Amino acid sequence: MVWFIERLQKEDLSHVVRMVRTSILNISPRFYNQDQLSAWAEGIKDQPLLHQRFLHAYSLVAKDTDDSIIGFASLVGPHIDFLYVAADRQGEGIATQLLHLLEEQAAKEGVEVLTTEASAVARPFFQKRGYAIKKEQVKWIRGISIKNVQMFKKVHK
Repeated sequence: MVWFIERLQKEDLSHVVRMVRTSILNISPRFYNQDQLSAWAEGIKDQPLLHQRFLHAYSLVAKDTDDSIIGFASLVGPHIDFLYVAADRQGEGIATQLLHLLEEQAAKEGVEVLTTEASAVARPFFQKRGYAIKKEQVKWIRGISIKNVQMFKKVHK
């Protein structure tokens, strides 16, 4: 399938939020139960604070030929804040390309170590690309516990 990546534009914001929420809600129940997925998705709302967070980061969107958002990634300093791909577009290399572009940007900014907090479903993706686990942790969202891992990778200049 054909897709391309560009910088996030203001008019993309609501579409990004919708894609991220839908992606979360479509995560396999073998990783998280329905209560966890619902709490996680509920934390991603189409609101000014989240929009500003995306706009102030180095944010990229992947779009298909119809201009539909099929991937989103953001970098805040040395931290990969978001990396999501639409549930029906996973396995096409979109996340890999988004991550590669974030890593290139981090290197340009002089970042020596990139960090992220990866979900159980994203953990193998990051490990395959050279990220190591710093520690496992539990996040609390709307009173629901969700396990993830802090990960890091040295950036080669």
